[in-house]
Amino acid sequence: MPDFVYIIAEFDPPHKGHAYLVSEARRAFPGAAVVAVMSGHFTERGEPAFADKFARARAALSIGCDLVLSLPFPFSSSSAENFARGGVGVAAAFAKSYSGSRHVLVFGSESGDTEAVAAAARRTSTEEYRSRLHAAANGGHNARDMRAVYASLWGEDEARILDGANDALGVEYIRAVELSGAAIEPFAVRRIGAGHGGGPANGIASASYIRRALSGGDASAWEFVPGCVREILSSCPRGLPDGGRICAAIHGALRLADPEAADGCAECGGGVGRRIVRAAADGGTYDGMIALAATKQYTNARLRRAALMAAVGVPKVGGFPVYTQLLAANGVGISVLHGYRGELPVLTKPADADKLPADARAAAALEARTDAIYTLGFAPPLPASAFVRMSPYIECSPLAGEG
Repeated sequence: MPDFVYIIAEFDPPHKGHAYLVSEARRAFPGAAVVAVMSGHFTERGEPAFADKFARARAALSIGCDLVLSLPFPFSSSSAENFARGGVGVAAAFAKSYSGSRHVLVFGSESGDTEAVAAAARRTSTEEYRSRLHAAANGGHNARDMRAVYASLWGEDEARILDGANDALGVEYIRAVELSGAAIEPFAVRRIGAGHGGGPANGIASASYIRRALSGGDASAWEFVPGCVREILSSCPRGLPDGGRICAAIHGALRLADPEAADGCAECGGGVGRRIVRAAADGGTYDGMIALAATKQYTNARLRRAALMAAVGVPKVGGFPVYTQLLAANGVGISVLHGYRGELPVLTKPADADKLPADARAAAALEARTDAIYTLGFAPPLPASAFVRMSPYIECSPLAGEG
């Protein structure tokens, strides 16, 4: 088998910066199979994805990926630490299955300095750092607290590595690889163009800028998306969902939620669950609910994640994923799957979830609940089970057959 490159991403939507990342991975590791581990219908911000997971996975193939596997919910919609563990857990299963190959985790980075990010990962794994962070954040993992503790131990200059959102996530990736025990090397690719969340620069815009512009009716933002991706997403037979309708469904579910039960959900500790349920009752809209629940301590992303977790009824997130799902593959990707002998189950047909082991079956059922909420964003709304009946996209080739 070839060497493997793993890219953990949301591809929400896949844009020119993502295409550059994939091309740099292929340039650095020619001949490697590129495996994307991609979030599903809800992202790390707790928001609905711009396009459905099967359409985004097909678009990921068009920019150079060979195999797209799911970063399962709720890891995909959790804190950076859990998000990283979710993606790395999937990659680690393949790395262990193909132990004779080289495995590299490629990630975007503001610094482009793999060793600097790795050094920060080692430091943030020390007992002293973890205990100080626990005390400072009262058990949470607030990004501001993380940086402050880091600076108190190693100085302001060293702490700047955590200022970049991609570098900070890279730190979590490397920590997760160490925990997984898999032989995966990190490789940072310097981010070009727009910064995280930024507008156009050198012909590249961030995913959040593109989403905002397109959702607001500014079709010119498509210029920051590769033409192949635009063709796939704009011609999707299901169309693109209305995120506002999906968020309204989450708001409605929270108005029926039990505050005590919500407090026991993931991302909802420290009274956040009760706070978000009270805000749902008093806020007239989803955004109004988030505004009412907001404090200096909790970011809007944390509150959106908490709202989603409480609405779906997600228990605490821990460990590594217990399954992944095939979303798209070309001939190389199919060959990789045929040779895979790892312990992590790969769900190739959503309808076959009842054949999974018990823990994976429960996890898949939880994700199916989020899929059912996501179906309400389409016009007209899709049946709740629509994505359970959908098959992965298989790119026809001599190896892939007719799939």
